[in-house]
Amino acid sequence: MAPSSGTLTRAGTTAWALLGIIALVLVSGWALGRLMAVFLPFVIAILLTTLLRPAAAALERRGVRPALAAIAAVGLAVVVLALLLTLILPPFISRLTELGTSVQEGAHRVAYEVGDRVAGMSHREVDRTIDNAVTRVRDRLGGTAMAGVTSAAGALASLVLIAFLSFFLVKDGRRLWRYVVDLLPESRRDSVDEVGERAWTVLTAYTRGVVFVATVDAVLIGAALLLVGVPLALPLIVLTWLAAFFPIVGAVTAGAAAVLVALVANGPTSALIVLAAIVLVQQIEGNVLYPVVVGPRLRLHPIVVLLAVALGGTLAGISGAFLAVPVATVCSAALSYWRDRRDQVALSRPPARRGVMVSNGAP
Repeated sequence: MAPSSGTLTRAGTTAWALLGIIALVLVSGWALGRLMAVFLPFVIAILLTTLLRPAAAALERRGVRPALAAIAAVGLAVVVLALLLTLILPPFISRLTELGTSVQEGAHRVAYEVGDRVAGMSHREVDRTIDNAVTRVRDRLGGTAMAGVTSAAGALASLVLIAFLSFFLVKDGRRLWRYVVDLLPESRRDSVDEVGERAWTVLTAYTRGVVFVATVDAVLIGAALLLVGVPLALPLIVLTWLAAFFPIVGAVTAGAAAVLVALVANGPTSALIVLAAIVLVQQIEGNVLYPVVVGPRLRLHPIVVLLAVALGGTLAGISGAFLAVPVATVCSAALSYWRDRRDQVALSRPPARRGVMVSNGAP
């Protein structure tokens, strides 16, 4: 049975819509990659504002002026960041090269075993494969998307920009949002405002949850590394904390690095103990921490998270991978609002009248 013209029309419209969405995503990713030096600090400032705004609001309720409350909140964050950088950054940087060497040596050791027994590869072929992979990663980290952030001057400029943006968002964020909403047509204002409220709610849940989970992961896995006596524990703890902001992918990367360092430094037994500790912590994180701390407001399927991180990393490197999940949570909030509105419209419609059999012109 040949498809009707209406079916073909709907299929064609759907196909063109999908092509348009794909083109929009690609163009947006390209544009964000070019503007990452500005966009990344702005998003980080928004995420910081979700943490700092409650402190500023508490000060305002005590009679402190909004500007002073914002200065106090942002200043506290700057002091905490400066202390952490002073205590952690110098030893971390001093041993970063050693960490990379240990990870690469461990990868070589594992690859030799796998290559010999599974793929039949020689040690030279394994070395060439790993060296090519390391080169690609280094090129990716040093790509144009991170050029404005990785340099010392770019990093300092980004930190200053984040501080100022955070101050104004903490102080005037609500007023700025109202100004943007008032620019829209009156018929769209309520919808956009509701989407904004939902996006803020899920971003707040995401930021607080990730910071808490990252801290718990770093403490527990760091304790296991210290108990086993694995060297380079501090860089690995910092790496574990940072990796939490790259869901799924970050946990696998940081865990693999810790196991490889333990393998090279202390042997297979220590590596297995560290692996068991990491698996246990990840189980606690996935089955206890995220459901309890983040809650049901932030329900992204692992497939969605993986695709978002992969797409963000492909379009904008490490910065895109970091921004992928926050952007996905905002998109999820917008889709949730659209679905609720659709259901409300469907419920508000009167039920369709049943057909009536007609015989000889009489019901």
